[in-house]
Amino acid sequence: MRWHEFVFSGEKKYKVLRHLAFWSSWWLYFILCFSLFQQPIAGRIRPYYLAPGDHLPLKTFLLLSLFALACYPLIYFILPKIIKGKLLKAAGYFVLLCTSLYLASHFLYWNIFSSIDSFLGTTRINQQLSRPWPAVNLGLMNFVKVAAAAAIIKYLKYWWLKQKESQRLEKEKINAELQLLKAQVHPDFLFKTLNNIYTHALSSSPRTSGMLLKLSDLLSYMLYECDRPTVPLEKEIEMMKEYMQLEKIRYNDDPEIQVNIKGDPDGNSIAPFLLLPFIENSFNHCRQMTEQFWINMDIRIEGNNFSMKLTNGISENLPDQSLMNTNGLANVQKRLSLLYPGIHELKMTTEQEMFIVLLNIGLADNAEIAVEKEEIDFDITRKEKTTVPVLKYASE
Repeated sequence: MRWHEFVFSGEKKYKVLRHLAFWSSWWLYFILCFSLFQQPIAGRIRPYYLAPGDHLPLKTFLLLSLFALACYPLIYFILPKIIKGKLLKAAGYFVLLCTSLYLASHFLYWNIFSSIDSFLGTTRINQQLSRPWPAVNLGLMNFVKVAAAAAIIKYLKYWWLKQKESQRLEKEKINAELQLLKAQVHPDFLFKTLNNIYTHALSSSPRTSGMLLKLSDLLSYMLYECDRPTVPLEKEIEMMKEYMQLEKIRYNDDPEIQVNIKGDPDGNSIAPFLLLPFIENSFNHCRQMTEQFWINMDIRIEGNNFSMKLTNGISENLPDQSLMNTNGLANVQKRLSLLYPGIHELKMTTEQEMFIVLLNIGLADNAEIAVEKEEIDFDITRKEKTTVPVLKYASE
């Protein structure tokens, strides 16, 4: 049994165990207190109500049973009214509870305890006490300690559960927002790709079959793998290259595209389609180009650190504001702030006829960057049997 289940579980067995532990602790406390501290002081009379050898286990059990009968209405009926702000009603019920407890304590001390002493043949020590005082001291004042402890535990548990509920709702809100942001990526990408394939199909282009094959790979990735929070980094990079190939066909093989990868992505994960908006934005700049359009993507993986430098040519007459303020870039910046808060860096700048995106992500929280990790070279060039053009991929 874990402590969290013991404290917070709503199962009946855990509730019973919690309450038994609480009342057993108080029973032991009262037995020890009356045994150790209720001793007469030499030279003067000290009033005490339960003395050592005065049938303490039985009498403290009866006293604690009375406290339990008063404590549960306080915790489950009066305290919720205080939390809800119904202070006047709560005060009225509390006064009624204290009055009832006083009368019950008075009856317990002067009648029940006396009957026990008479039955067991015990002489009560120090009977010259004011009759109301034992009910106040033994009953009400001790009940305050028990009730305060129970109320604090109940309130702390209530506060903890409210905090967890708030965190759960906040997490669900973030997840819903992320799903919405991720969904915004798919329709535009699909419509453009399908329209491109349709155009080639009308002209009976031999590239149509290859484009359909690549689109099927992307759809399979989108439907069956992107429903998880993260995907393998190697798979994400591979799908981005598939997308680049489809876009290259769309622009009649005009863009000159090069992808350079340094490091080993194996073992790392990343949020799906996080790189797509940047690549998509680069191809959007192609429409304004009158000269040769080019894209260069440099990816570097060092341990848990992922960095990407994406550069592409732009028209010299294109204003910077139109390059930066696009829905796709705003979308991905929002996703980065939600998925990688504090562990990512994004910079977008323009230079002479060139747009630059610098992205750095810590793929694991508090991950130590393995700077000296051996870089594994691998060949990522794929051989195509169709006439779909192959991009220039370079691995260092």
